[in-house]
Amino acid sequence: MALVLDKTIAASPGRVFAVLSDLGQARQWMPAIQKVENVSPGPFGLGTSWRETRQAGKRVFESTIRITGYEPAKVLAFIVEGKGMTGQMRFTLAPAGAGTQVRYEAQMKGRGLMSLMSGTINRMMVETDKDLLDRLQAQVERR
Repeated sequence: MALVLDKTIAASPGRVFAVLSDLGQARQWMPAIQKVENVSPGPFGLGTSWRETRQAGKRVFESTIRITGYEPAKVLAFIVEGKGMTGQMRFTLAPAGAGTQVRYEAQMKGRGLMSLMSGTINRMMVETDKDLLDRLQAQVERR
């Protein structure tokens, strides 16, 4: 994986998962997100998809994201499909004393000619998201 982050958050796995799985809160703790649009009807869960517009540096990227792993209070995994790239992300939660051990893993790959840019895409992601779990923790604590 291009990016692996670990952090213990002083909240229950259920509370952390509630923030992770609430698209309405995403922009509050992920400032690169400009817009989120639901694509699939029904409750949030396995197979749910949405369209996301995100700013990365001077560039704006649009992606479709689909949930591929969904175990409440344990796992939230998804695939990101964008123009010329695809990615896999996964949050894994485990009880840790009175809190939750959170692990985040992410990897992006370019498709076609963009495959030559996979390293650059991953470096941009690492730079943008190196504090992702700190921002998640702040959001969980605000809730």
